[in-house]
Order: sequence, then structure tokens, then C-alpha cells
Amino acid sequence: MSYNGNIVIDTDSHIREYWELDRTYKDHIDPAYRETYARFSEAVRAQQRGPGDVGFPQLFWPRHKARPLGAHEAFEVDVKEIASSNGSAPGRPTVTGRGHDIDPSCNWDPAVRLRDMEIAGVDVSFMFPSQADGFCMLGDVGFESALHHAYHRFMSDYCSGAGGRLWWMGCLTMRDLPTSIAQLQYWAKEDPHFAGMHLPRACPDGRMLDNPDLYPFYAACEELDLPVWVHGGSNRPPFTPWVAAPNGLYHAIGGQYALAALVGGGVFDLFPKLRIGLFENFCGWMPYLIEKLDDGFKKNGALTPKMKRNASEIAAGGQLFCAAEADEAHTPYAIESLGEDIWLFSTDYPHGGSPWPDGVKLITEQDMPESAKVKLLGTNALRFLPRLAGVASKVAAVSG
Repeated sequence: MSYNGNIVIDTDSHIREYWELDRTYKDHIDPAYRETYARFSEAVRAQQRGPGDVGFPQLFWPRHKARPLGAHEAFEVDVKEIASSNGSAPGRPTVTGRGHDIDPSCNWDPAVRLRDMEIAGVDVSFMFPSQADGFCMLGDVGFESALHHAYHRFMSDYCSGAGGRLWWMGCLTMRDLPTSIAQLQYWAKEDPHFAGMHLPRACPDGRMLDNPDLYPFYAACEELDLPVWVHGGSNRPPFTPWVAAPNGLYHAIGGQYALAALVGGGVFDLFPKLRIGLFENFCGWMPYLIEKLDDGFKKNGALTPKMKRNASEIAAGGQLFCAAEADEAHTPYAIESLGEDIWLFSTDYPHGGSPWPDGVKLITEQDMPESAKVKLLGTNALRFLPRLAGVASKVAAVSG
């Protein structure tokens, strides 16, 4: 165990599925979509101008143009600088926020990821895809599902030989929930390292996460005792408000948008055993929002008829979890305000801005009780995903 004999679990790391697109999808795509995938792959690679370039945006989703704050006319600003800040210019996508370069082969070679976990003092990593939620803009829903299914097969193989140290989340096709629920049920049975489904912060058609169409998905997760992993990206569908905001602010707004719907829509009350985590949205805002939701939402109110408990009751009830970024300054305040039991450790590895390899160190150096550090770094995650507890001793043996 990596922190004073206690387990360290990174609940938000990533696979950059686009870096070597064919490594992720080609050998795993459904036979009926092999020709479609070949055309798609060729088009993506034609858009990629350098290593790590996503290559998707120009093909199938609308990106809103950034408007510089305080500017009225486009000729008043440097359009080249705007393009660069929007990710249109090639950069160094493997450099972390601590100035370290990460080997991109971690996206297809689990041995590289495990090596980096050893360097960072991380025992277990959970992996989200990086861009796949944007596939909801593809016209062919069947092809969207086929891409997600191929990703699931790739990730199952990727995690299979890691001794329980690597876990993955599936991709939800929100336009075809029956197929996604079948995938959830299949992988929950077939793969011991399957952690559940990744749910974007909003639906492709703009509806929020209180959408009753999602009830069968929530019910299936509750029945399988698997959590819901709410995660979103910046400036791509499914959109949440103010996509031109700075990245950190955008993610926080997205998390607030999701939580307001889940609380006000009564999702926690309709599914009282369902655990929901919010990821890559920071945690310092949580005490403020819980207070304001308590003030603004009324139990059984005209606008919240299905809400039976207020936000603070839900936060104290064991269903709500939120990932804290390792380098957040306000994590101790959030813990002091809402208690020690809802926070999860995250690094966003291998994305730019990740604190790798110093994430654990950044948490342990903060002014908070030792019990809070132990819970945040790992033991809260064991409650969030109970099936992980069954391999904790095995993980301890593998990670030393």
C-alpha cells in the first residue's frame, strides 16, 4: 500500500483513445461496421497534424467559437493566439502540469502505465476515455455504439493482466440506452475490473441528468451495485453551460449543472442505494453549492416534486462522491465543511495539467486530518466501488 500502509486509488485517469486510433478500435470493431470504421479512421488521421492531435472536432461535432472577454470586434484581437488557446495549434500534449513528459504508449501499453503508477505511488487507477462522449454527434447511432463496444473490448484486454490495479469505465450510448444497459450487465458479469459506466454531465439533446429516460440505467446500476461516474469534457457535446469559460471554470460549472439536476430531480431519492460520483470538476465549490441547493430547492416542491431530501442530507447519506484534484488549494475547506467521507483522489493522468508524479505528495502536504488524507487517497473509493474491496489484498501484494 502506497501511503503509510494505506491504499492509494486514482479515480480519474484517462486513456487517450485517439492517440493511436487503430490500436484502440480497429481489431475490436463489430464486423458489420468494419468498412465504416475504415473510412472514419482515414478521415480522423487526415485531420491529425501531429502526435496527440485529437482529429475528431472537424468531422462530427460543432465547436462554438471562443469570444475573448471584453472584445467587441474580431479585428481587435490576435486571432492566431485565439486559435492556439483553442487547441488548434500543435503543442506538447504529453507534458504535465508539473513539467514532466509522459510516454504516450501508456495509452496502449499497460506496462508503461503501471510503471508510472509506481513512480507516483498509486496502487489502483480507474480510466475514463478522453473524447468518446463526443461520438454522440455521429449520425449513425449504431456506429456510435459499435465504437463504444470496441473500446470496451480494448479496455478489458488492457486491464486483464494488471493484477487488479487497472480498472475501466464503459461508454454510455445515451441515444440507445437498452444497448448500453446490456453492455453494463454483460461487462459487470464478465470482467472483474469493470467499474461501471461513464455518464456525461448532460444528455446529447440538452436535457439534464434528471431526465426520466435515464431511470432504467440508474436502476440497472443500483441493481448491480455499481456506481455512476459523471464526467465531461470541455467545448464538445454533450454541452454544459458556458463552453468558452476557462477550462477549470467550465468543469466546475459542468459538475454543478449535473449535481443540481440529480438532487432537484430526485434521482438520489428514487434510487436510494445508487452511488454517484462527480469527476474532473474540482471540489472547492461543493460546500457553496450544497448550501444554495438547500436554500433554493424545496422537498416535494412545485419545481422539485420528486426530491425527498435536501442536498446536505444527500451529501451526508453516503450516495454522493466528488473527486478532488490533487493540486486544489480549497480541499481542506471542503472537507471541513462537508466531512471526510465523500472525496475521491484524482490526477487526470496522462493529460496536460496533471500533477503527475506528485499527486499523492500534494494531498499529504495539505493541512487536514490524517484520517481525511487516508479516506481521500483511497478508502472512500472502496465504499464508492465495493467490488474493489475484494481485490484490495491482492493489489497490496502486487504493489508491494
